[in-house]
Amino acid sequence: MNEEDKIYHDLLDHVLHLLEHELPVEMVAASLMAIAQRLYRTHFNEEDYQRIMKIAYETKVEPYDVSKGTLH
Repeated sequence: MNEEDKIYHDLLDHVLHLLEHELPVEMVAASLMAIAQRLYRTHFNEEDYQRIMKIAYETKVEPYDVSKGTLH
């Protein structure tokens, strides 16, 4: 497994753990978005930050199939 996949799966496992404790999905998702934005703000200059936010906003994503009983 490459480093990007490992990071993604480690974070997803932690998120699933939080959701098992019946925390609101919206609270968990908002926290992840806030952390991501602060990391981008810290790492990128203003132009690159705006570019990555635009890409994030415009990127189409598929929802998880919760009918399977799991998010992955």
